[in-house]
Amino acid sequence: MDSDSAAVLATASKVENVDDLAELLRHLRRRQARRRGEPPLTYRELAGRTGWSHGSIGGYLTGKIVPPADRFDELVQLLDAAPEELGALADARDRVEEHARSDARDRVEEHARADESGPAEQAADPSVPHQLPAAPDAFTGRAAAIARLDAAVNGATEGGTVVVIGTAGVGKTALAVHWAHRVIERFPDGQLYVNLRGFGAAPEVTADEALRAFLTALGVAPDQVPAELDARIGLFRSLLTGRRVLVVLDNAAHAEQVRPLLPGGGSGSLALVTSRNQLAGLVATDSAVPVTLDLLTAGETRRLFATRIGAARVEAEPAAVDAIAGTCARLPLALVIVAARAAAHPDLPLGVLAHELRTERVLHDAGVRPVFDWSYQRLSAPAATLFRRLSLAPGPDVGRDAAAALLGEVHGEPAGAWRALAELTHASLLTEHAPGRFVAHDLLRAYAAELSGTLDGPADRDAATVRLLEHSLHTAHTAALLLDPHRTPLPGLPAAATPGTEAQALAWFAVEHHTLLAAVREAAATGHDGHAWRLAWTLVDHLDRRGHWPDLLAAQRVALASARRAGDVAGEAVSAHQLGRACIRMGDYDAAATHLELALDRYGHVGDDAGRARVHGNLGFIADRQARPRDAIGHLLRSLDLLRATGDQAGQGSALANLGWLYAASGEHREALDHCHQALELQQRIGDRTGEAYSWDSIGFIHHQLGEHEPAVECYRQALELWREIGDRYGESETHTHLGDLHRAAGADAEARACWLAALTILEDLGHPDADQLRARVA
Repeated sequence: MDSDSAAVLATASKVENVDDLAELLRHLRRRQARRRGEPPLTYRELAGRTGWSHGSIGGYLTGKIVPPADRFDELVQLLDAAPEELGALADARDRVEEHARSDARDRVEEHARADESGPAEQAADPSVPHQLPAAPDAFTGRAAAIARLDAAVNGATEGGTVVVIGTAGVGKTALAVHWAHRVIERFPDGQLYVNLRGFGAAPEVTADEALRAFLTALGVAPDQVPAELDARIGLFRSLLTGRRVLVVLDNAAHAEQVRPLLPGGGSGSLALVTSRNQLAGLVATDSAVPVTLDLLTAGETRRLFATRIGAARVEAEPAAVDAIAGTCARLPLALVIVAARAAAHPDLPLGVLAHELRTERVLHDAGVRPVFDWSYQRLSAPAATLFRRLSLAPGPDVGRDAAAALLGEVHGEPAGAWRALAELTHASLLTEHAPGRFVAHDLLRAYAAELSGTLDGPADRDAATVRLLEHSLHTAHTAALLLDPHRTPLPGLPAAATPGTEAQALAWFAVEHHTLLAAVREAAATGHDGHAWRLAWTLVDHLDRRGHWPDLLAAQRVALASARRAGDVAGEAVSAHQLGRACIRMGDYDAAATHLELALDRYGHVGDDAGRARVHGNLGFIADRQARPRDAIGHLLRSLDLLRATGDQAGQGSALANLGWLYAASGEHREALDHCHQALELQQRIGDRTGEAYSWDSIGFIHHQLGEHEPAVECYRQALELWREIGDRYGESETHTHLGDLHRAAGADAEARACWLAALTILEDLGHPDADQLRARVA
């Protein structure tokens, strides 16, 4: 037995799950390629030899599917497994299947236990989304509304839409989330949730944004979410076909915000919508079932207090409870705040609370406002200060560290802020809707903003805003440098000392996406122009990688205007440069050239040769796209000279590769190969995988031009592998296009069409204008 077989047998003996099994199959595939001296078999080649679908092959090799026994045996033999390896490989597959069956049995038993004991917290299943907020504490009453919801879902065996309608503070969200947890077992394929923010100070969540989040939760890779709204709607409804998913759409403002988020007819999924508005359009044209939520009854009010402070106290002072309910206008939002204070002071008579509410001066009529005033006045000084300042935070919610910055705890452990957050949460003035993320009801946020405007001086408000912007900027700057270590840091902003990874940076940007975009706008609106353009700079790689090009364009427009107002020439150079790049992504080359020429001028004023070099590279790209190869080569040569003078190795590699491409396009193939191989050697030495992918693509193109088919194919495959590892779908689409051109030139029309279709799919998903040209080529 050779060492390779011994390694396979040792690995097979350790296989425990589907991911292990997939890695074992990939190992066999790589070993076969090494032994034969050929590239690994592609999914398409394996599909062609087996007759199975491309998707099945991908599922087996990526750990999404356990192969059936007969298919597994055929696959490992196709991958040149030795006879002495077959038994161990089959045992490994059977072991994985048995573990999967055992897990399934455990899930069934757990569901059975949940059915016996009522709604219970279920074990997390990574195959389905579980996005519901935590069930509200001590929910009580609402029997009539729950019965109407039950009737609606019982009568909608093929799915449908239910709309819970009611005034602000009446408890629509609490009812929706409570009922969703109550029927969770009826939707075994997942639960999706989004707060559409239809009535708060923060911008509404658009259907585009909500669909991106839903698709990601349903397993679509973030960079594979279609750019066009219609494409997102189609993909969303396709993924729900044949599945039972509950989609909770909270705080909707109007029907147009909701309609794209509804599951398709007959899908078996249900949409549950809450709104202060009637949403008559959904009822009239989408067959939505309306459920109107009224104020709490006297009995429901007493039960609410009993569940939170104990039945004995309520029975001892029923008149006081009725008086409190009258002052609170029987609105749950206000009643819960009073109950929270009563629970925190078990020896305080309810009559005293009722007297306080009735006699203390309030600014407006009865309802939630007097309760807000009464509760706020009983906060500690730090909690009261933080409550007011939270209204200054942009975005839909706030994290612990951001709260500490608002409170002024910018150094050391933010213990004071964390205690204040806990106090506000216990007083029901805040909700911790996700670990470490806090949100206030929009009525409470508006109340806090009014208090801040009245009680906090302009200097205090501005100082808190600056601290929050500084916190966001420093953290985002650190994350941006993790995404691209070769990027030149912003002056005066060293990366934080805490180490991190690229994956952590991506996850942080995903959580803070809306907050950071709002921070850019808020910084510009409040006169903090330096923060505005710098924050926009930190977002470039995150927005570009994820295909958020309209957001990238909007943020850089704000950045450039801010830098101009501030008279910051360096900021104007950076922002004009990034705005030009955003315009390139959107296919507006004329606008891009205008912004890049401005950046070139401003970089010249501040003596930033590295910046000038990169702008020349972008101008060269535009000239190439506009069929001006000599102009493009001129820009790249100027870029390379500047980069060599500044010692920027990553930039030199990129310029060399681009020059190679341009020389090849001009027919100067030997000159082109020389430049590309210089680039490849440099990029491999410094670990620039993106640059290396570009260089392999360019070398493949040159071999194509020289009529050297096999070397070209191998280079393109190297590039594709790198693009997929990096997650750069646009680069992947370019290489697919070039590989298709190569196959077409060789007369392999079917292979060419397959490559072009792969590229077209990516470009359509990204909403890139090149899709039109490629679509015509495919046709």
